Amino acid sequence: MVNRRGHVLFVEGGGDRNPSLAAECRRAFQSLIVASGASVRPRVVACGSRNDAYRSFCIELDRGDRWPLLLVDAENVVASGPPFDPWAHVATRAGDRWPCPAGADAEHLHFMAVTMEAWLLADHDALASVLGARLDRSKLLPEGAALETRSKPTVNASLDSAARSTSSGRYEKGSHSFASLALVAPAKLGALSWAKRFLDAMRALR
Repeated sequence: MVNRRGHVLFVEGGGDRNPSLAAECRRAFQSLIVASGASVRPRVVACGSRNDAYRSFCIELDRGDRWPLLLVDAENVVASGPPFDPWAHVATRAGDRWPCPAGADAEHLHFMAVTMEAWLLADHDALASVLGARLDRSKLLPEGAALETRSKPTVNASLDSAARSTSSGRYEKGSHSFASLALVAPAKLGALSWAKRFLDAMRALR
């Protein structure tokens, strides 16, 4: 992995113009990266919308003095790898139509497939640590590789249904999502092919 003047990871999430939520987002991804065993940590930038994340990545790439990476939800089911072809997915997905910018290749783009919530479902214990013992695990989609084949509505419905018996009565993106992500075990997350690709890339940073 190229090391220019460090690495920066642009992440979809953290809300728009919400400093507190952005800070939680950064901390969660930093915790996950540390837990993965990475010896070098990128600076994490919580960008809010996926389009803002892409624009920020392109600006940083054009500057040429650091090695930027982009992490966004796939939004739609994407083929498990290898091989991995992330730019083909965002180039054709309605709502994105992102061209691969000059100087970028497949190593720069990573997916939470299909959504960050699929990463949370990879570790039921992490979810229970945040949502409480009354979380109805029987309503959660099973841990494992099949999570990447489930649609975003199906993933979200699983979390919502399982959380109804908890004290909060529902899963809340933001207050629950980043706290859970910070606790997800990389060993469990690594069962998902796109997540493993991301974690391997973090471990390869030099």
